[in-house]
Amino acid sequence: MLKESQFESFLSKENFILAFQRLQTAPRNVYKDLYYEDLKIFGLFLEENIKSLLDEIKHCIFSPTSSYKIFIPKKNNLVRPLSLLKFRDLLIYQAIINVIADVVYNDISPYYNNTIFGNVYNTSTENKINKIFFFKPWKEQWNKFEQRTRKHYEEGYIFLAEFDIASFFDTIDHYTLQQILEKNYIDNRLSSLLLKLLEAFTSDFSHKTFKSKHGIPQGPIGSPFLADLYLFHLDLEIKSSKLNIKYIRYVDDIRIFSKDKITAQRAIAYLDLVARDLGLIPQASKILVSKIDDIDKTLKHQRNKFSAITKEYKKKGSLKAKTHKKLKERFLNCFNQDNIEGYLDKTIISFSLYKLNKDEDVKSILLKNLENLYIHFEAVLFYLKNHFSDDNEVKDWLINILRDEKILFHYLIALVFKFFPTLEFMEDIYRKYMRDEDRHWIVKYFMFEWLYKNNKIELINSFHSDNYFLNREVVNFKFKIIQDPIYLDDFIKSRLKSKDCLISLHALYLSLLLPAPSDLDFSEYNEYIQNLISGNKIDYIIHTLKNEFSISKPELFFNETVWHDKSLYKELSISFRLFFEHRVTDPSKSLLNLNSFNNLVYDQICKFMNIQQANKEYGVNLNSGCIKDYFPIANRCFLRINESRNQKTEAHPYDKYGNLRIRIDASELSKLIENQKKALDELCDFDFLAQYK
Repeated sequence: MLKESQFESFLSKENFILAFQRLQTAPRNVYKDLYYEDLKIFGLFLEENIKSLLDEIKHCIFSPTSSYKIFIPKKNNLVRPLSLLKFRDLLIYQAIINVIADVVYNDISPYYNNTIFGNVYNTSTENKINKIFFFKPWKEQWNKFEQRTRKHYEEGYIFLAEFDIASFFDTIDHYTLQQILEKNYIDNRLSSLLLKLLEAFTSDFSHKTFKSKHGIPQGPIGSPFLADLYLFHLDLEIKSSKLNIKYIRYVDDIRIFSKDKITAQRAIAYLDLVARDLGLIPQASKILVSKIDDIDKTLKHQRNKFSAITKEYKKKGSLKAKTHKKLKERFLNCFNQDNIEGYLDKTIISFSLYKLNKDEDVKSILLKNLENLYIHFEAVLFYLKNHFSDDNEVKDWLINILRDEKILFHYLIALVFKFFPTLEFMEDIYRKYMRDEDRHWIVKYFMFEWLYKNNKIELINSFHSDNYFLNREVVNFKFKIIQDPIYLDDFIKSRLKSKDCLISLHALYLSLLLPAPSDLDFSEYNEYIQNLISGNKIDYIIHTLKNEFSISKPELFFNETVWHDKSLYKELSISFRLFFEHRVTDPSKSLLNLNSFNNLVYDQICKFMNIQQANKEYGVNLNSGCIKDYFPIANRCFLRINESRNQKTEAHPYDKYGNLRIRIDASELSKLIENQKKALDELCDFDFLAQYK
């Protein structure tokens, strides 16, 4: 795909529909559970929403927002951060990665299933059934990874070096990624937009952390592809070395095989240097070189029996007594430090908890081993909910967790509310976790169901937050709670006026669920909803004047009747955008473009209203007061801005007194902009259409 066509492919409706489908078909997990509601909200008017979003991108209106962080427990009391994105950001992110993946596919695909085994990409040219899934099934790829491990061992490569990278996703450098993308012939407009997204995603909306130039969000299905592309440089470097090794990788799980130990050590040393070139830090405690004595033990071959257990479970919904007994024995042995399969073997523990039948022995060992089960806590609660939901011992255990002042991970608390919302209401627990300005917002998210089940309607109704996901969830409950149809109607209408288009879309979605939707005057509501219903394109000038300058009806002047020359209006939009974008970073450039914008506006007023101009020079016309009778504020404001442009920008090296000019600063420009707002208010309050008639 040529560079010049990449950005157009990105901006195609078909690409965004495919991105939406890939988000729909992503594996269901805690991440997808949280944006699942938005799939319904955005998908209600999918093509219209995509059209509006594309217009925003084309007109440079779209701006990404910070992510919402969730912290999942890992080993050694560390956490893995998930970065939950607002849905439009997530959709654009996926649409960009769709195009990048297609562009680099021919270069990376020859390495699939012989060097790279994880995250094998389905191109957008695959058949309709396959292409809506971003990756091929992971289990198939993992099996091939294990098969290749066996093959290299049987070829005599009996030393295995395993290489691990510390906090891989969090350490990916944006500038290095940009160089990798441009090296692979990615359109710089596409890479620039991607980096703008990534920088926004690094900060946490809930805690106001700093933005940074490193890290890609964990959670979105597109991120693993970017990670793979980042490591592709490392793959090529190590494979081009003259060392007698075999190299394979599954995501960031790297295995190097050699025939002797010293070669494996040399490979690790070389890999360390290449990783550091990419700004990655190897995790020393997880880098091991060992001789393979038993390949079955290394691969833990007995786990292949899991497939038979899974088939049995899917067929019956439970296990036969004999199967349960064998799996239970393996599960209980995981808590024995002398277990041959491995103490606290994470694969066996996780698998077993989703398959085992009800068993008091399993329950007992779970309740006694909380600190050893942090990373499996969702599976633990799944098992207890499935088999012991009304068990008093389990309830007491859960309440103790909620009240435990030493609990390390708030995510565990969130999961308790998620799986057991019918626990009795406890005021101390409510006050403890519903406090404001808490970065662990996910706890509150799952507490709403707990409050609802306990009929704490007033507590739900009184909740307010700037967090989009909390806001969306509490509105869903309020929608169920409100009984008065008039109040419900007013409640929906108030949210249709929100400046956040996702909030207003949510309100529109809910309004259509009402038994008898009220007649809605869409002219009063969110600009996004108005455009959605009317089919109008989003206009940069109108959008900015409404949302940034609080001008209520800019369309009275900035419309096709007044500005019927499309090329002229395009020039007007460019001048306005450059003025607005540079008002802080480059006030002089901003002022130059503001003056150009005013010049075009002035000329169009005169042309439209048949006002005779005194001269061809803009400054002379302003001084003559040609439009003063109609627009005295605008005439005075335009005069001041034009004079400042002549004296305080790079338009002239000297001021009118012959002194070297001093460029305008941001503070002085902001005062001029306040006057500009008044001038535009005056223009947009004038009925130009009546004048035209």
